[in-house]
Amino acid sequence: VIDPPPQKVVTYVREAPAPSARVVVKEKVVVGQPLPETVVVTPIPDDPTYAYAVVNDERVIVEPSSRKVIQVIK
Repeated sequence: VIDPPPQKVVTYVREAPAPSARVVVKEKVVVGQPLPETVVVTPIPDDPTYAYAVVNDERVIVEPSSRKVIQVIK
């Protein structure tokens, strides 16, 4: 189990510009489940332990190695 991301990571993901390509997947985005391979994940520059993606207009923080969703930013 990976720890919740630090606040600076959450803030970065909340404020980061959304990727130009809008990603929509049929699957529900669920914490603990990996994102589909079609979703591009972007590493967090200051903390490569985490990455993020914007899926179905939701910003999600993921573990880059497994692509598992750690947190959905509301």
